[in-house]
Amino acid sequence: MHGWVFNIQRFSLHDGPGIRTTVFLKGCPLRCAWCHNPEGLEGRAQVRLTLNLCARCGRCAAACENGGHEVTADGHSLHLAACISCGRCVDACPYGALEMVGKRMSAEEVLAVVRRDVPFYQQSGGGITLSGGEPLAQFAFSRLLLQAAKTEGMHAAIETSALAPWPRLAALAPLLDLWLVDLKHTDSTSHRALTGVPNRRILANIRRMAGAGWPLLLRVPWVPRHNAESAFLDGLTAFLRSLDNPPPLEFMPYHRLGLGKWAALGGESTIPEDIPAADRADIEPWAVRLRDAGVDVKIG
Repeated sequence: MHGWVFNIQRFSLHDGPGIRTTVFLKGCPLRCAWCHNPEGLEGRAQVRLTLNLCARCGRCAAACENGGHEVTADGHSLHLAACISCGRCVDACPYGALEMVGKRMSAEEVLAVVRRDVPFYQQSGGGITLSGGEPLAQFAFSRLLLQAAKTEGMHAAIETSALAPWPRLAALAPLLDLWLVDLKHTDSTSHRALTGVPNRRILANIRRMAGAGWPLLLRVPWVPRHNAESAFLDGLTAFLRSLDNPPPLEFMPYHRLGLGKWAALGGESTIPEDIPAADRADIEPWAVRLRDAGVDVKIG
């Protein structure tokens, strides 16, 4: 079995305990306004342009039969609608300004990379984490990777929106040591506006996961002018209080590192460029309120 992978990040320290290898899988049903991994949204390979390496020689445009590149003396633009991800432009570029993002890999190819870090897992309590995109968008491939990790005694975690039918989550539960579940908003209308999808299934799944005592950490992105509003804090507090076994929570401050990725993929950022990175001092009052409600909270 093969899956679409856009990155395997070794020595990761933020996707679960210890030193980890994070496997980023392509494809995602959400379209979060602040997405910092736009290369993970589509379930296929994409062309990425690094402008500061481009000499504007025009060889990519000449190689592309579909008009995917527009190269002038003033700049170089990608046209997503025209690109079929054939890779001819990448092969034609002599400067390394173009690359394919996303690779079809077998489970064994992925695991061969992961196994290199097993000594670090043993020393630090780390392991493998599946992320994305949304790893549940490639459910069968994710399950195969997790089954192998279980067989080989690796600590396994998954970062997910939990937007999936419950039987899929239940099928993965015996294979996982930690669920990292992103929660963008508790109000369904606001969630749809921010991500393109409602959150009814997400909240229902979190409720069942918490009630079943699964090893769960909620991750909440805190994004100025988007979900960083008092209504979300009220809703989040009420939702956590309603759970039989409220899980710990981690706030993820918005950062601006994803802005340049959109242009590199030939698209426009879905979040205004003037929105500042989140300030920990702004998030702390939220953390204090939730701690007062009995929730274990930290700021990432």
